[in-house]
Amino acid sequence: MPLRAAVIGAGICGLISIKQCLDDDIEPVCFEAQGHIGGQWRYTEPDPQTGEVVSSIYRSVVINTSRETMNMSDFPMDSKKYALYPHHTKVQEYFEEYTAFFNLRPHIRFHQKVLTVTPLPGNKWRVETVSSDGVVSEELFDAVFVCTGHHTLPNVPEWEGVKAFENNGGQLLHSHYYRDPARFTGKKVAVVGVGNSGVDISSELSSVADEVHLITRSGAWVWPRFIFGRPYEAYLGRFCMTVLPTFISLFMMQMILIIANGVIPAALKPKHSVTGAHPTVRSDLFERIETGTVQPHRASISRFTETGIELTTGEKIEPLDAVVACTGYRLTFPYIDRGIYRSSTDDGNWNHLYRMIVPPEYPTMFFIGLVQPLGAIMPVAEQQTRWATGSLLGQITLPSSATMHKHVESYKEELRRRYVTSSRHTIQVDYLDYSDILGREIGNSIHPWRFITTFGLWQGLKTMKAAYFGAPTPSQYRLFGRGSKSEVARLAVQRVYNGPSTAMSAEEKKEVGKFER
Repeated sequence: MPLRAAVIGAGICGLISIKQCLDDDIEPVCFEAQGHIGGQWRYTEPDPQTGEVVSSIYRSVVINTSRETMNMSDFPMDSKKYALYPHHTKVQEYFEEYTAFFNLRPHIRFHQKVLTVTPLPGNKWRVETVSSDGVVSEELFDAVFVCTGHHTLPNVPEWEGVKAFENNGGQLLHSHYYRDPARFTGKKVAVVGVGNSGVDISSELSSVADEVHLITRSGAWVWPRFIFGRPYEAYLGRFCMTVLPTFISLFMMQMILIIANGVIPAALKPKHSVTGAHPTVRSDLFERIETGTVQPHRASISRFTETGIELTTGEKIEPLDAVVACTGYRLTFPYIDRGIYRSSTDDGNWNHLYRMIVPPEYPTMFFIGLVQPLGAIMPVAEQQTRWATGSLLGQITLPSSATMHKHVESYKEELRRRYVTSSRHTIQVDYLDYSDILGREIGNSIHPWRFITTFGLWQGLKTMKAAYFGAPTPSQYRLFGRGSKSEVARLAVQRVYNGPSTAMSAEEKKEVGKFER
């Protein structure tokens, strides 16, 4: 009898989990509360009665990781169809293509909300669900893949004075509910937070609002999508991120940003290193600030007044019509007992997961995509699912629970030392470093000698150069080991390094065509 795995959620991490289970002859059953795939990437409008909304995507969202680094490792995005940084509607279209190509839809049960996931003896699980027409059912599984992500429950700080501000006609909303700037035309707005949502929304509002104030407590290193005509990820390849000493790579990244952006506005100038916070990506923020359409403030909100806000510096910003809180999300899985994935000492958004995937005491439950990578999440989630199924099948041996507990606590301390204190930095990983750690256990890790032994001297050196000095394409994790597709992965890695328009032989075009569909 094949193993059966429950997959909770049909967003991109759920789709990847279904596909990997099928690759490894594990029977997946995916439960999706909505009637569609895509999760956060499927744009939805707020419910007209309740105002509630599922997706956090606003109308103008363009992905901030490039086509070449965010696609799935064995299903690259067609360069003729997708822009280097696609709009969210195209990202959703790509997910639909992925689902159709690998025939994943038959394994998804739509309109099935998971109510509880309960551990049973022998590392089994009971999953209780309810359908949209109220029918409750239970099933038993050998494993559970938790794929509902970390952008579900908005985190809004409990600021003093909010009620008085709202009673006087002001509006406080979380970025989760923001959709487009039209309702803010001619208004005076403050945006709190300098993460990707904060800079996107403040820049967008500045084209229609009378005033836009951007509130940041720690500043940020802001990456433009293109630097010297190339995607910014071209400067964050394997050689820079994993071979060079850290102090050299940090210095190089800082110099590139200073040259590309010019003088950083004082209110945004960070005290932390380039990799001391999750990267903020926006090409026109500094221009908006220099033209006065976005006014930055280095502070936090102390309290709301009846007509605006007071900052911790004592400055008052009044009058304001609205405040948009881009203050992140709370990690929550209401269908799982929190003692399964958190320790007794965890607070805030801290979790207790070995390799950021598995609870030490529950080795058949896998949290997929519960990370915030310095890079794209799709290839990271792929590595996680390949690691998870390898563990289920006995190809990867987990250490003792005591060893896993120690490893988890050690990684938490590392995060606290490195990153600015923030709820989002409790799940931070470096894309290449983290994927390589999993890769060493999966068997698909990148090592210079493997290029020569797999592809021969000449092609091996060409592919190694592309993998180390090109953008970190996910196809590199299909070059070697279990689940590899060596020849087409080699061509895909070289193609990203050389550029999609690079001349290829007829045979190479044929092989890449197979890989791209």
